[in-house]
Amino acid sequence: MPQQKLSQRPLAERARAFLDRLPLEREGGKQLRRLAEGGVVGDWFGCELSSVFQPIVSPPGGIVGFEAFLRILGSGERALSPWTLFSANADDGRLVALDRLARTVHALNFLSSVEDDSLLFLNVHGRLLAAVAGDHGAAFRKVLDALGLPPERVVIETPLEASSQPELLGFVLRNYRNNGFQVAINVDSPAQWQWLASRVPAQFVKIDSARLLFADDWRSRLDWLEGLREGATIIATRLERKLEGELPDGLLLQGYAYGLPVQRAAILRAERYVLDRFAR
Repeated sequence: MPQQKLSQRPLAERARAFLDRLPLEREGGKQLRRLAEGGVVGDWFGCELSSVFQPIVSPPGGIVGFEAFLRILGSGERALSPWTLFSANADDGRLVALDRLARTVHALNFLSSVEDDSLLFLNVHGRLLAAVAGDHGAAFRKVLDALGLPPERVVIETPLEASSQPELLGFVLRNYRNNGFQVAINVDSPAQWQWLASRVPAQFVKIDSARLLFADDWRSRLDWLEGLREGATIIATRLERKLEGELPDGLLLQGYAYGLPVQRAAILRAERYVLDRFAR
């Protein structure tokens, strides 16, 4: 999917200035800290939040963007799942604050790692869709403005369960788009996207590859999706093996077959890895 080229010099200078103002790792007590190797972590009541990024690719090997995933260390250096941490914050106010901190950590690590105009895909927790009364994305837009990251380079991704509530989903997506973000939804089948296509303003639609590849006619399913796009770009996810042969125009791919989630220090090497995977 073609993306508008954006000037990297102002973005890099602004991000670097912001990062330089963050305290170093040895200076505790701050919600955001800069690591010696250049990354950023967030502190949340004794837990350390960091980022990994998985590429989203377009055949024959170009990287369109990266999806950010949260990695969490608890007290005693115990790894925690994001589900555990978010579930422990039952209060809506704390959940909103935690989600915004996680997205800020991802944005900072993305800015300090990516040198091109690729997109950043960020997940939003399902409970936030109802917990935030309105104007979804307005607060995070202010964060991005301070960092110099154009909101059109950020894709807000809603969870699968939200796609069963088209009225709420449509309201939330319109809010994010009005604040300048791109938006993505997850669906459990091509049929669900067919049902939603005229109801929600999604720009990207993510479908688990298991829903496409379990039958012998998976290629015809992809061709069918091509006809269903309704202005959206389809992303086949959780691909554990490389797809062979000619693929529909505009289809994007995500999964271990095309790139593992990596820490920010390795994200600059991801394009070479992806090209190598396509070449095999």
